[in-house]
Amino acid sequence: MEQAQLKKHVKWSDYTGVILVALVFMLFAFTTDTFLSASNLYSILYGVSIQFFAVIGFTFLIIMGEIDLAVGSTYCLSGIFTGYLYAAKGWPLWLAITVVLSVCGLFGYGVGVLVTRFRLNSMMVTLGSMSFVAGAAAVMFNSFMQTTYSQQYRAIAKWKLGGVHWTIIAMFLIAIILELCLGRVPIFRRMYYIGNNGATSLLYGIKVNRIKRIAFMISALTAALGGIISTSRISYSSLATGEGLEFSLITACVVGGASLDGGRGSILKSLLGMLLLAMLTNGLSIYRIDPFIQNIVTGGILILAVFVDARLDKKGARR
Repeated sequence: MEQAQLKKHVKWSDYTGVILVALVFMLFAFTTDTFLSASNLYSILYGVSIQFFAVIGFTFLIIMGEIDLAVGSTYCLSGIFTGYLYAAKGWPLWLAITVVLSVCGLFGYGVGVLVTRFRLNSMMVTLGSMSFVAGAAAVMFNSFMQTTYSQQYRAIAKWKLGGVHWTIIAMFLIAIILELCLGRVPIFRRMYYIGNNGATSLLYGIKVNRIKRIAFMISALTAALGGIISTSRISYSSLATGEGLEFSLITACVVGGASLDGGRGSILKSLLGMLLLAMLTNGLSIYRIDPFIQNIVTGGILILAVFVDARLDKKGARR
């Protein structure tokens, strides 16, 4: 019966991401001279592969009907925090990264406790967390001199396997593995049950609060990991790192067929949504469209995706 309930939500939205990616790809492929170049396509994949880490835990939360608006701030803080411990305090890089990931993970778990134990709205809690973390990042950033990091730190993002950056390889492997887990492994399948009906899930003995807390922790951890790699790529810390990332991830997930009310979502489709946004940004840049206009386009896509999501949910409720 649970399987039947889940199938009610399987509609054309399962293919929206693929269709949109294909259409945008063909649009820029036929109307520009540089979009199809190997270097340009590789650059798109490389950029997405770093931000992809942040969408992993974020998608888990979306599936369960929760959200983490602090993901962009955590993405920013982790790179600055690692640079502070490594460059300013002289810590070994491996120790600095371990401490940063641990702190961010614990913070995410704490947010999960606030949401589940005190039944607080995750949007409001993480909105406050976003401001808190952004402020902490700014204070830490201003406490040490801006420097270009050593080769050891820069090597994290630039290491290659067979001529391909490891993050690209990891992105596809992780996406495929997690997609299989979401479809077959019980602990992952329970996320969909929680997203569809949390109260019923409790009656069936599912540890709803525990799973949500772990998901908030994973969201913070994966965002922190992406931020460390992103900082390694640009070779220095910046307060602009991860700016607006939370809205990009929401757009990617919803375009990929996820529901803001929970019960739907997919790692592979979130990845497709990220590729769509990356191709749009890249293609519009080739057209030399003003960045502010690009923001308008991205915002329009988010509004359209939310509208479609609401219509799909309404039709599903009627049935």
